[in-house]
Amino acid sequence: MTTAKAIRQAIEAMPEGKPFLTKDLLGLGTRAAVDQVLYRMAKNEEIVRVARGIYARPKWNKYVKAPVLPEPYEVAALIAKTRGVKVGVTGAEAAHRLGLSTQMPTQPVYLTTGRTGEVKLGKNTIRLRHVSPRQMQYAGTEVGVAIAAIRYLGKEFVTARVISSLERALTKDDFETLRTATTALPGWAMDKFFQYEARHGGRVSSA
Repeated sequence: MTTAKAIRQAIEAMPEGKPFLTKDLLGLGTRAAVDQVLYRMAKNEEIVRVARGIYARPKWNKYVKAPVLPEPYEVAALIAKTRGVKVGVTGAEAAHRLGLSTQMPTQPVYLTTGRTGEVKLGKNTIRLRHVSPRQMQYAGTEVGVAIAAIRYLGKEFVTARVISSLERALTKDDFETLRTATTALPGWAMDKFFQYEARHGGRVSSA
């Protein structure tokens, strides 16, 4: 089987719209050969070049006859993978996901242990903002999303009601991890959990 055929078969087996890295295909040929095949496929619109070293099997929009680009977070996660760093959602997005805020971020911005920068995704721009590794200990998990939301809301707005909402949103194990994440949460947040436990004494019923 030729390198070109092997690459085509590998890509055709991927879900539509799912981004992938050039280096994921290097087991099928040399870097030069893989780059050449991907270049031709992108030129023929068999795949879409999302960003440097990142492509996707296109998922076409039948109404505007244009490929639907991958979700920004998926692209950010791949970029983080290539750089050997972590990536996670911002506090604003985390709070929105958990139903703790009605504000929806208008631009894709993600936190990372890597360098601050920007990546073009079609007509949009993905922004990566550097934060300390301490804030990213649980990046990519539901616990990490909850921690980001807590930091975003701040001491004044993290009330017993907010903690109750988090308890309902997370699994029992994740909530236990969250309430004991002493190295990832600010001291005031740990005090809030202590006060909540003292008043409510255990997990809130899901009923």
